[in-house]
Amino acid sequence: MILRILIILTCLASHTVFADPVAPGARLSDLSITDKGELLLSDGDVAYKPWSYPQQPGKVHVVQYMAATMSASKIQEPFRDKMGTDLPQDNVFLSTTILNMDEAMWGTSGMVVGELKSSKQEFPLAVMVVDEKGAGLSQWRLEKDNSALIVTDAAGVVRYFKQGAMSEAEINSTLALIRQYIDRDSAARTAQH
Repeated sequence: MILRILIILTCLASHTVFADPVAPGARLSDLSITDKGELLLSDGDVAYKPWSYPQQPGKVHVVQYMAATMSASKIQEPFRDKMGTDLPQDNVFLSTTILNMDEAMWGTSGMVVGELKSSKQEFPLAVMVVDEKGAGLSQWRLEKDNSALIVTDAAGVVRYFKQGAMSEAEINSTLALIRQYIDRDSAARTAQH
């Protein structure tokens, strides 16, 4: 009897360990980052405030979670470049970049924060988050030393999830998907008024 219970508990535990909470068609699980958090700029100075997901419910959300390394930042660079030119930049969707500082090389955190600050100045509507202890990596069970892209609709349901580099076709289809959900969201808001 005890052996049977142990086997069941082991199966349940292993299922939990290997479960993937970032799954298309499911709601993205909540995440709270209190150690550092969202980067804020005030007169050129950097400050932080706790950040949590979901943020601004009711908006299409593009979340990029990556290791704070040069190689991880390059993985989604083609997507970010096209997102900056092919999607409206007028607050119709929310873009969040989360850097996992727990994976940064020793001594590079100042440089990483400097890059984040430059990005925030270039894209003031984008949300930039510093995850000092890797809370998102463990909460969402993402791959280490990688970059993940998550797109949720206005209800917080995952519509796209990819870890690693995207092909040109994946980039284009994901941008089309984001535009589709932005248009749906806009139409729903218009119908409410």
